[in-house]
Amino acid sequence: MADQISHDYDTTMLDMLQIIWGEGYLSPGGPQAVREIVAGIDLAGKRVLDIGCGIGGLDEMLVELGASHVTAVDVAAPLIALARRRVADPRIAFEVIEPEQALPFANASFDVVFTKDAWLHVIDKRALLGEVHRVLKPGGRLAGGDWMKGPEPFSADMLYFIELEGIPYHPTTLAEYGLMLHQLGFEDVKLVDINAWYRDLARQELARLKGELFGVMTEKLGAEARDHFVEDWRMLTVVLDKGELRPARLWARKP
Repeated sequence: MADQISHDYDTTMLDMLQIIWGEGYLSPGGPQAVREIVAGIDLAGKRVLDIGCGIGGLDEMLVELGASHVTAVDVAAPLIALARRRVADPRIAFEVIEPEQALPFANASFDVVFTKDAWLHVIDKRALLGEVHRVLKPGGRLAGGDWMKGPEPFSADMLYFIELEGIPYHPTTLAEYGLMLHQLGFEDVKLVDINAWYRDLARQELARLKGELFGVMTEKLGAEARDHFVEDWRMLTVVLDKGELRPARLWARKP
């Protein structure tokens, strides 16, 4: 069970996310999602910056896929502490960064910037993307995924889902991401909405929570938390089906 620490992802949620997505992973798809996001990018000998690393599962996969060094950063110091205890690999350096501030790295420091479903918590995404552009080397690549929103204001269902999640949500649309990337000077921008993929997967996850994982959740989390997360996942399927929550992936290159 995760150490008793205080941050947006409380210990019960950390345990829950790893029950459903695998050890070290706090977002859908596990290691296969990392493979898909960096497919076509040669990581051999590359220096990678992972913004929103969580507890390090993503970064273990990035070095397995060939990265020579990963600088893994997150705004939550307790998550970084857990990552450092989980992962003992000299190719991965975990660092705490300040939220909504400039990245503490020199210009043109990285070959690849990676992220996985973390930037929905960032308020000023344009500023963050500007920082990504700054720290990438010429020809460097941005590869990632995020949880986007639909074009309409949040419904009561979406607000209820966010309340169940208990963590800050500041998603934007995929179209807005694309516009910002072009305006900041990125090239070869590619945007892919994967809502349909996660709609299907989330229904499978909900079935697992009610079935094969029910006993595991009861044992590790307790009945109250178990029931909370079953309801959370039920609402996740609702907002995915309505198109209010729209997971997506994005790629771009710095000229």
